[in-house]
Amino acid sequence: MNRRTRRAMVNRIAGELNLSRTATYQEAARRVCELMGRHLGKHVEVRFAPLPDARLTGVSALLANGNYLVICADSPRWYHRLQILLHEFAHLMLGHQPVTLTKSESLRRLAPGLLPDMARYVAGRTSFKECEERDAEELADELLEVITDQRDKADPAMPKHVRRMMASFAHADEAAHDVYI
Repeated sequence: MNRRTRRAMVNRIAGELNLSRTATYQEAARRVCELMGRHLGKHVEVRFAPLPDARLTGVSALLANGNYLVICADSPRWYHRLQILLHEFAHLMLGHQPVTLTKSESLRRLAPGLLPDMARYVAGRTSFKECEERDAEELADELLEVITDQRDKADPAMPKHVRRMMASFAHADEAAHDVYI
């Protein structure tokens, strides 16, 4: 996907999310879940659970009943949880297709904290090529940037490192503006 098309998609999704400047990252995650469900035409359940492989931060699964289950790493920060959720949402928006699993045990290895009943219903799991992962990560990054840009910059819930970076960029923008006037 080229930059112009991706930017148009980001703007459309940001409009559909319709987040207020005071929305928390948890509220943003809830809206992303709702939007996923609306785009899929199915119920989407999101669970935050410890995942056994540190390289694995999220998994999307199609359940036998047609609903979707998204499992995100149980990070203590909602900012990180939202980034993982946006990555899984980006796969959907980019049309990436999940691979079907043949055993419910496969999900149990990925998310051992899941209820056995849920694991039994799993019909598929997202498994993508490197280029698809990169595309999903780029789209998720841009979505997070738009969500973060809309937030109140003084929000104490915003991670300190993000506030520092935003302040740094704002200062750089002001300095650049002063030079060119």
